[in-house]
Amino acid sequence: MRSLPVDLVPERLGRALAEGWRLAGSIEYVPEGGGSYHWKLTGDDGQSHFVTVDDLDGKDWLGGTKDAVFEGLGRALGTAAALRYGVGLEFVVAPIAASDGGLLRRLDDRYTVCVFPFLAGRSYRFGPYTDARLRGRALDMIATLHRATPAVRGSAAHHVPRIGGRAELDAFLLDPDRHWEGGPFSEAASRLLMTRTADLAQLTTGFDQLAEATGAARADPVITHGEPHPANLMSVDGRLVLIDWDTAALAPPERDIALIATTGDQDIDRYQQATGRELDPAAIALYRLRWYLDDLASAIRLFRHPHRDTPDTRRWWRGLAPRLGQLPQWLDHLG
Repeated sequence: MRSLPVDLVPERLGRALAEGWRLAGSIEYVPEGGGSYHWKLTGDDGQSHFVTVDDLDGKDWLGGTKDAVFEGLGRALGTAAALRYGVGLEFVVAPIAASDGGLLRRLDDRYTVCVFPFLAGRSYRFGPYTDARLRGRALDMIATLHRATPAVRGSAAHHVPRIGGRAELDAFLLDPDRHWEGGPFSEAASRLLMTRTADLAQLTTGFDQLAEATGAARADPVITHGEPHPANLMSVDGRLVLIDWDTAALAPPERDIALIATTGDQDIDRYQQATGRELDPAAIALYRLRWYLDDLASAIRLFRHPHRDTPDTRRWWRGLAPRLGQLPQWLDHLG
């Protein structure tokens, strides 16, 4: 996130790091990422750590209440720790345990904090894979992850393919004429979305039908990362690592493959040969559509409610019209 949350109390963050991880030193905000807030902490001993704060109101795919989201987030991070330290998957960037063995601490009713190693390396831009070599390495990494399923099958959460922010999306479709007064982009966003209400309702119905139709194909899940796009990869000392494991869960392999294998059948074939698993094109379509609808629902949730003019809200506003412009292609794809 580019902008700090106005209601986060810095003293609480410092106190949580000192009490939980025995960390003290200088802390610098890092305006990167799309779902969490980040800091670089340089300790008094010169060692650096990467501090992540999550908003429990912004991760509804993990649960319907703050407590449920906190539990789900802890379970996802625990899965990452098991994969890294139990299975030995070195590409998993897992959190560092606090003094009491926990991976996650509450700052207040809304925010949580966890700590990771600070990695100095090369990051990649968000978007589709344009580098064939990087895409191939990502596919091989994900195949290795999926083969590690037996080690976490009994502890990892099960992912349900649902739209994040679905309640806000449904509320808008039920009452698209409702006036928005949440902030500087509310009125313009409302007008823009109202022009595409019918298409958006049709696509949402199509998602529900696709989820029902792929039920059998999703019956044998593997452990998935959930968001293995290029921006969640880093090259560190010549090795490739995967960050941001808050979406880790048991799901069909198509959940991960949908974000990597975007250039043709050769990517699908590479994964199937590595794992011996057949992939379902309809399940791949389901997860790609879920990602698209997630973005639109997130924009609706943001602009229907109070917000400020920040780099984050401006970025969402600039992206809204191009996203809506993709609706006809998605409807054609569903047929």
